[in-house]
Amino acid sequence: MALRLRGIVSISLLVGLALSACTEPAPKLPTAAQVEPTLKSHVDQTLKFARAVDVKVTEAGGKDISCGSGRAKRIYAVKAKAGIGSGNPEMVVLALISSLHQVAKYQLPNYAASLTEQEAVSEQHRTRLLLSSPGKGEMVVRGETECLPLQ
Repeated sequence: MALRLRGIVSISLLVGLALSACTEPAPKLPTAAQVEPTLKSHVDQTLKFARAVDVKVTEAGGKDISCGSGRAKRIYAVKAKAGIGSGNPEMVVLALISSLHQVAKYQLPNYAASLTEQEAVSEQHRTRLLLSSPGKGEMVVRGETECLPLQ
């Protein structure tokens, strides 16, 4: 009898846990404004580790760009000169990729589609970066947050 009672209690607990898991609210998403400091840090640190010089911010961020449905994203972009190496655009992009991997975990969904421009995505940080070298010795990193709730 005790063994049967223990089995019933165990099943009841498992059913209760399963039902409570179904009713828990989804985790609240951060806002684009909350993610923006991480985005800026990733861009700035990537350029630092890639030995960028003459760094200039081309899109400073700080404002919501509407995605509709109460969502927005933020953009931060920087251009610089390669401080070391030959300035070969393909090598510059490889240096940016290598540097980004020192900063945070990003995936390269279209690796090798273009050797002078690479997209990097972080689901964890809800950010996307475009690493490029449009000309000899030029570095451009453009980052944006996902479309996230305004509040």
